[in-house]
Amino acid sequence: MLNENDKNKILAGITRDECAELTKQLCDIPSPTGAEREIGEFILAWYSKQGIKPIRQEIDPNRINAVGVIEGRGKGASLQINGHMDTSFTGTEEDRLFCAELEPESELRGAIRDGNVFGLGASNMKSGVAAFMVAGKALKQSGVELKGDCFLAAVAGEISRTPIGPYQSGSYRGEGTGTRHLLTHGVQSDYAICADRSGHSIVWAQNGVAQFRINTFGNPHAAWGMTREQEPPQENNAVLQMMKVIAAIDNWAADFEKRCVYQSAIGPLLPKVNIGAIQGGAPFRPNYFPGVCSVYLDVRTPPELRPVQVQRELKETLQKTGIKYEMDMYASLMGYEAKGVEPIVDVVKQAFIAAAGKEPPAPNPFRASIWTDTNIYNEMGIPTLKFGLGGKKYAIRSEQIDIEEIFIGAQVYALAAAEICNWEK
Repeated sequence: MLNENDKNKILAGITRDECAELTKQLCDIPSPTGAEREIGEFILAWYSKQGIKPIRQEIDPNRINAVGVIEGRGKGASLQINGHMDTSFTGTEEDRLFCAELEPESELRGAIRDGNVFGLGASNMKSGVAAFMVAGKALKQSGVELKGDCFLAAVAGEISRTPIGPYQSGSYRGEGTGTRHLLTHGVQSDYAICADRSGHSIVWAQNGVAQFRINTFGNPHAAWGMTREQEPPQENNAVLQMMKVIAAIDNWAADFEKRCVYQSAIGPLLPKVNIGAIQGGAPFRPNYFPGVCSVYLDVRTPPELRPVQVQRELKETLQKTGIKYEMDMYASLMGYEAKGVEPIVDVVKQAFIAAAGKEPPAPNPFRASIWTDTNIYNEMGIPTLKFGLGGKKYAIRSEQIDIEEIFIGAQVYALAAAEICNWEK
């Protein structure tokens, strides 16, 4: 058990100003998925300056993982604190695929005002990365010895982006790319804390993901010159065929989302089906019946439900429409409820009480029902919970986070690491 003297030594090294300024500095460095090298190099240099051992993991020419190690002096338990460097939006014109309007680029850079930090990635999740960096610095400079190693893992590629069709390269490899590389290239630990957003709640069960492309087909030829009776559009137009398919998927989704709620130790995990994109025909040749139409589907699956079962259900649903189709599953990630995580749940809870003077909030089912890198650790048998910050959108792509949230998070990470890394192992 960490004594009060050591607690005070550690907490003395954590300030609101440093938490805010480091978050701002991270927001000032663009880091879309697939281009995390610049921010990673900044983090590695920062670790070196603080006397924390840096480890650079090369993933591809434009992306790295940036890991800091505070080495233990005995045979104690080891802990990783993990957070991703990539952002929800790219900060480029590509974002017009999602956004009707884009705010000026200047509004995406880091800014501190009114007790908040603003910028692209401020809440998701550069503030979380800043919090565990500050925590690691305070731990290192406190002089409090650790028996086991503490790893500060800033990783690439967590944001939900999946290669499909023409969208290839590292820019579309998210959903755990960096953390999977991290854990399969020598950085291992006994326990882990994922610092992704949780609103200061403690989460150890999360959904999985399955993604599908479904194609319908038409007869690609000129639509003019014939009556509807001679050439029925419903039979020749792949887009009209897809309208029936989408209706069938939506009916299945309504049943799936009610039927597959998972009752976990932290409360219900809510499945979700989203039709995220549709492509069909040639915009430069709208006088032709479209011969192919594609719809892209994201399914958030509860723990224990394998993606192949979702595929079977969708296949059965589509066969009932009588429409010719093709279906490919192009992402398949399991969800997990952590096993053996209870000891670190209690440590994080007590650390939060010490930092905030109150119990941590109960998990929000919507925050718990997503996919984060927490799942990869639990897939690999490393007991892991998610404890992160909150924050919210500020503009179209810019975000904001209360400095007090970052400050509390940094204290929790530091106290939890000091406790866990001094367990006998």
